[in-house]
Parts: sequence; C-alpha cells; structure tokens
Amino acid sequence: MNKPSAAASSLGFTLLEIIMTLVLFGIVAMIAASYFSSGITRTDIPVKQLQTDASLQLVLENMISDKEKGNYSNLSAFNTALGTVGQVQTMHGSGSSYVITNKNFVCPDSNTFVTNSSADQFLLVTIKPDASSSVSLSYIFGSNKATVNCNIPGGN
Repeated sequence: MNKPSAAASSLGFTLLEIIMTLVLFGIVAMIAASYFSSGITRTDIPVKQLQTDASLQLVLENMISDKEKGNYSNLSAFNTALGTVGQVQTMHGSGSSYVITNKNFVCPDSNTFVTNSSADQFLLVTIKPDASSSVSLSYIFGSNKATVNCNIPGGN
C-alpha cells in the first residue's frame, strides 16, 4: 500500500478556509454596500429637479401662448387672467400646480416696478413650483403700446 505523500495532501482547501473566505467577503460587501448606498439613494434628486424645471418651463410656455392668442385688450386684462399672487394654480400648468410669486408692471424709462396697471407696457411675472421652493422662473410680457406713463403713484 502506498502512503500519500505530503505534497499530494496540500493541493486543496479545507472547509474552514472556504468558510473564512466567504465570511470575509461578506463583511467587505456589507461595508461597501453601506458606504455606497447613500450615493445611490441621492441620485434621484437631480432627476426630480429637472422634472420640476421642465414643468415650470411648460407653465411659462403656456402663459406665453395664452397671452399671444388670448383675447386680452391690454396687459391689465392678462394680469387679471393670470390669477392671484401667492395662491396655488393649475390653469397654465397642464395638470401640474404652480404659484405666481410676483406680478409687477415695469417702467422701462425709470427701471421701476409699479403695483398698478397704469404703466401697461411690460409685465414681469415670476412663478415657482410651490411657495417654499427656491426654484423660480421669470418672464417679461410686453404689450403693443408705443408709450408708457411712468410718472404714476405706486412705484416700488
């Protein structure tokens, strides 16, 4: 009978070595998963911001389209049709809501903003997706008036 040599018995792994290797890989995988999981869960933030920006842009495009093809005699009528500042609206949002945070008439000669509609040449409108958002979009709507009276009360 031949006795196995020492070199032949050291060719494989013992069960203990295999188990220790699997445990070690498991610990390293858990550490890596916990380290990278916070980065993976935050990847949806830029996507949500892009969706918010796109819906806000759509609202503004709908406002511009409504102004161009609407039956508004002047910017005062369009200003009234836009709605109230600070209230959640969906009229131009195509299903998404928005808030008008600012509506002021602009005097181009004096670079002032006025609260009444006597300076009915330019209307500055600022919108946000909601009242607490830091994202906003502004647009200046123009009228067909050739002249404007900027010497009016109510300047800001």
